[in-house]
Amino acid sequence: MHYFKKVLVVLIILLIPSLFLIASGETEAEAEGDELVELTVWFGRENFIPDNAFESFHEQYPNITVKVDVIPLEQALTEAATALSAGVGPDLLQTDSRRIPPLVEAGLLYPMDEELAAWKAEDPESYNAVSSAGWDHATYNGVAYGVAIFSGPFNYVYRKDWIEAAGLEVPETWEEMLDVARALNTSDKTGYAVRGPSSTVWFSSHYMSMGGTYDENDVIQLDSEAGIYALQFYQTIVEDGLVSRDVLAWGSGDMRAAFITGRAAQAPIGTNIFPNIKAELEYGVEWGASAPLYREGAKDEYQYASLGWPMVATKATDNPAEVGLVLRYLAEHEPAMSVAKRYQPTTVTTVWDDPSYIAEQPWAPDFAEVMLNMVPTPPNLYITQMDQIIKDALGEVMSDMNADPAEVAARYQKQLNSLF
Repeated sequence: MHYFKKVLVVLIILLIPSLFLIASGETEAEAEGDELVELTVWFGRENFIPDNAFESFHEQYPNITVKVDVIPLEQALTEAATALSAGVGPDLLQTDSRRIPPLVEAGLLYPMDEELAAWKAEDPESYNAVSSAGWDHATYNGVAYGVAIFSGPFNYVYRKDWIEAAGLEVPETWEEMLDVARALNTSDKTGYAVRGPSSTVWFSSHYMSMGGTYDENDVIQLDSEAGIYALQFYQTIVEDGLVSRDVLAWGSGDMRAAFITGRAAQAPIGTNIFPNIKAELEYGVEWGASAPLYREGAKDEYQYASLGWPMVATKATDNPAEVGLVLRYLAEHEPAMSVAKRYQPTTVTTVWDDPSYIAEQPWAPDFAEVMLNMVPTPPNLYITQMDQIIKDALGEVMSDMNADPAEVAARYQKQLNSLF
């Protein structure tokens, strides 16, 4: 009997801590010192969400719950500004890297230098696997706010079979590209496909590959040699009939469809669209791709422009350390590769030579070296106003063949400079 009493006393003693935790509402994680944390992450596209949707992250960090929402990139700036100014909003936000300055200047982002330093110290292999573009796209005025796991360049694609059948060489310069475009231009297909003046990112890519630079305020220099050349290039492809007669109304979908369906011999197309081309044409046989070409006499000034879609921490977060762990998860090989295989190229360099990745994207080895040298299209506090000025200048030279590109550049440069 005394034995059973001793056993009962021992059981009660062992149960007391558990009973206390239950009574006080504490969970096992809290009892161990792991505070429960809930993070909200806004992705700019559903396609950017890794295939396992944070399942492996939750297994590794059971005390952290990640809630995911999709706020289109086009709306991210205004919706985040509204939510964060009201004292609510996501812990992590995905945005177009060119639009980080307005968020920073409004005091809506959280500097992550300390958390990124911890990442580098604790997991240098993972940290160093991210290319320079991954960090550059998420940094403004020397302060890092996150990391861009995905960065999309605008490339040059061409019908390899048509070029070979015509006895031509794949061009290396924009001047050679125009010669190929003229040679392959027929009544049922154009030599080149490009969208109209409704967007500036394609123009910026051309401009930077042609040797164009930005000033200390990150303002494009339309009145430079490269700027005038770029405007004249767009005027020439219209004047010579090398693009669709409807080019002024074309969007990116029209441009891409023209190349994929065999109505254009060449085009500037992002890597994210390559899988769509591959579904219709055999890579390396019917079509090929490279980084954008360079301007004759300006090869040393060439820049391989890219857009970035960084995940940046916001002022709404009370848990920067946990946000840092989410960034690490997104930069892990498998989550990054799952998105890169089906959508945007990743800055996580270990993915580039993964056999399973190359099997899905056979062009990857052809871009591995140049991807290391991608340069972000510069962000700007007045990006919306600057874009509109560029659109107006581009629209003028593409619609008026008598317009003087140098005069147009000088006139619109005054408007650009007046922003500062």
